[in-house]
Amino acid sequence: MIRTEYTRILIEVFAANGIDANKLLERSGLPPDLLRSNQDYLPVEPVKHLIYLLSYQVDNNNFSKLLRLAFRQHIIPSILGQFDTANTVRDALIQAITVFSSDSPGSQITVEESHGRFWFCRGASYEKSPYFIWGEVFAILYTIELISALTQSDWHPDQVKIQHTSTEAVESAIGQQAQLFIGHDKTAILINPDVLNTELKLCPSSINRKKELVEWHSSFSDNVFTALQPYVKECSLTIDQAAKLLKMSSRTLQRRLKEEKTTFRQVKESLMLSASCELMRQGYSLTHIANQLGYKNISHYSRAFKKVTGLPPKSYKKSLLGID
Repeated sequence: MIRTEYTRILIEVFAANGIDANKLLERSGLPPDLLRSNQDYLPVEPVKHLIYLLSYQVDNNNFSKLLRLAFRQHIIPSILGQFDTANTVRDALIQAITVFSSDSPGSQITVEESHGRFWFCRGASYEKSPYFIWGEVFAILYTIELISALTQSDWHPDQVKIQHTSTEAVESAIGQQAQLFIGHDKTAILINPDVLNTELKLCPSSINRKKELVEWHSSFSDNVFTALQPYVKECSLTIDQAAKLLKMSSRTLQRRLKEEKTTFRQVKESLMLSASCELMRQGYSLTHIANQLGYKNISHYSRAFKKVTGLPPKSYKKSLLGID
């Protein structure tokens, strides 16, 4: 999962430079109303697809520049306030594990120290897909911009390990100054001791209002519900479509929901009710809501709604929501 806010920033930065935002949303599989959505998180899979598409909308050099611009001016200032108790860059990078776990639940951010060498690492299951290398580029540029902000300098790494076996995309993003090592189990960036021991001197103007860490749901079914919320108003999700968005097999999704004594059908019913109430409050007709949620007609929608709530949608809208 990843914060919706960050995805929105990427689209807005690239849109300001001539990229068609609506076409990007459509092709990436992200919700069409993403720029207006108030959802906290999105599944990471369509976001990786978005980054891949962005990389082909502009040449590699401009792609890296725009990505770094989004990090430098918008994303990183929103997290710098989280490091107000850190004294050194080392302290901040260790704290960053918690920050990133909130911003991207499920992310595998670690630090590794051995033989006096400090590596800031990001783990991910390797895929033979065109999206994977751009995910590594994203992580590397994010880290470079974060350390540059923490040190108030134009920082650049000396050594970088990547999981991919091709260096072309990374070299196009960071140049050939860093020594690259391919085929590793993690993306890792070497941070030298002089940088680690640098005292933090954050510029107040570069720090946005301190953002509270969002406590992530503890149960798997809650994670599934939150991940699928942006999509339920666009189509009637099947379990296969949901599993693809969650980057797992349909069988695994069914098994893990069963472990929590629930089913995909129950999750989908909860999503339908949540989306229905939201659309009702926004003043949409029941016919519009039925169509929006993928039902064949108002009768099918009414039966499904009554099964969940015990009331037909018209009665629910009038008596429980106070909407005539």
